[in-house]
Amino acid sequence: MNIRYRKRLQWSVGGAGILVLCGALFSLHSRPSPAATESALPATAVDRAPPLPNTVDLSPEALANVKLQFAKTELRPGVHTIAATGVVAFNAKRLAQLGSPSKARIVAVDVAAGDHVRAGQRLATLDEFDLSDVRSQVASASAAVADAKAAADAANAALQRGTELVTGGGIAQSELDRRRAGAVNAQAMLKSRQADLQKWQGMQQRLMPIGASASRSNGTATLARQSPGDSLGALVAPFDGVISSVGTAAGNIVDTSSPIVTLADLSTMWVQVNVPERDAIEVRPGQSVLVHIDAYSNRQFAGRVIDVADQVDTNTGTVAVRCEVPNGDGALRANMFGTVDIQASLGRDTMLVPDTALQDVNGQTAVFIPSGNGRFTWRAVRTGYAADGMTQILSGLSAGTSVVADGSYWLKAALMKGTIPDEG
Repeated sequence: MNIRYRKRLQWSVGGAGILVLCGALFSLHSRPSPAATESALPATAVDRAPPLPNTVDLSPEALANVKLQFAKTELRPGVHTIAATGVVAFNAKRLAQLGSPSKARIVAVDVAAGDHVRAGQRLATLDEFDLSDVRSQVASASAAVADAKAAADAANAALQRGTELVTGGGIAQSELDRRRAGAVNAQAMLKSRQADLQKWQGMQQRLMPIGASASRSNGTATLARQSPGDSLGALVAPFDGVISSVGTAAGNIVDTSSPIVTLADLSTMWVQVNVPERDAIEVRPGQSVLVHIDAYSNRQFAGRVIDVADQVDTNTGTVAVRCEVPNGDGALRANMFGTVDIQASLGRDTMLVPDTALQDVNGQTAVFIPSGNGRFTWRAVRTGYAADGMTQILSGLSAGTSVVADGSYWLKAALMKGTIPDEG
């Protein structure tokens, strides 16, 4: 085979290979894709599912079985519930740290932490170092007042007698003037002695415990009748409460900066709450709160907001809110934890429906409206906040519209059942 013939044969074989390869590529390119093949098939049963109807029809028997409850949309003052965690604390306005009004020695402590005490009850007996001296000064000033009063009475009597004598010529006018001056001086001395007595009585009052006069019915009358030389005093409860702590014992020396007992009035407690700053702008003093304590799962405590801090905590981004809660039965204790729901007013009326009236239909929040004769129409609505079993309706309904509340789930089930195709 010559060289020219071999070259012609190679080109023939190569050309045939190229044609075969191109044919294969064309065949692959022109084959329909699986998706195209499926789209060309007849519509399936799912594709033929009917659109969601606007109404649900119930037979009288079915209507009797589901026992639907109805409600009307209501216009109420808009309230936004703000929930935040809180901790119970003593009412600082009714928390007293009681100590001696002067340097003293503790003779006896009559209470212990946890004791319930009444106003006027003696808490401790004190040997006050300053009280003896003050009582002596009060006694001395009282005697001086008595002497000055006697002198003033005598000078006034002499002046009265002199006035009668000078008319008949019994004494000279100069003597009458002298007696008049003496009466004026005696009266001035009396006022001075009375001022001294008031000063020492005031100091004695400051050294005496608050409520000492009420303590006489609680076994401390003997302390009130001590002689001026006796320095015994008493520490007395200024109000009803519970002893939170006792800071000393009999025999100890205390001064005015040393608290002897701490007394807390538990009739009202504070709940300290940290509210996020985005919600704090809606919180105002006087708003109602509901406190849910972790220790009392089936109980809630009603109270009110009494103070909102004027600054934001930079570490937490929250605002401190203080609530006051009545605690008549003493169930609330300091340092308990819980959740506080603050009822923040929106300042306007808002439309509400029961939570049970709302259902998810086709990805939309909807309610069912009775149309009569067992027919119910579903209508999509736009909702807002939810609180106390009611939800705000922003659009989709008007006030006074009747809706299905309890049992609306059965209407949704009947509605969705109509969209499921029959098999076979």
